[in-house]
Order: sequence, then C-alpha cells, then structure tokens
Amino acid sequence: MNLSKTQYNEIEQYAEAFMSGRDIAFLLSLSEEQTTQFLERIKNHKHSKEYIAFHRGRLKSKYALRKEVVNLAKMGSQTAQIQAEKYFKECK
Repeated sequence: MNLSKTQYNEIEQYAEAFMSGRDIAFLLSLSEEQTTQFLERIKNHKHSKEYIAFHRGRLKSKYALRKEVVNLAKMGSQTAQIQAEKYFKECK
C-alpha cells in the first residue's frame, strides 16, 4: 500500500480511540480493494507499516488506561484494585 506519512499518523490516532480497522479505512477514504488490503495487513502482516501504526495506537491507549487503573488502585479504589489484580495475573 502507498499511504502517506500523514495517513499512517491518522491510523495511529484513530486506533488510539479504539476505532475498528474498517472505520479507519472509511475515514482514510480507502477504496474497497484498499480496505481489504488494509484489513489484511493490520491483522496478519506484523512488519507492515499499517500493522505497526494500528497496534501502536491501540497499545498506547491500553497502556494509558491500565496505568490510570494502577494509580487509582494505589490510592485505594477497591474497584481499581480488583482490576489491577486481573492485569497482574495476565502479565505472568
């Protein structure tokens, strides 16, 4: 795919908001053929720029959310402590 640097940045920004690949393709005004290729790349082509931009955005938000839960847990939020414990068990 020949996407611009701006489009790769947009992919990352949209993914940070947990938008679906199909929605991102629509916002980028990709053709149906390009959309199919884009969706394939973000799922299976781990070294493609599309995959990296999409998952970097998604993981940046995931990190920010988890960090906030941990901070709330440290401040005594019982609900956050329960969630933080789940995160802890996941990372083993």
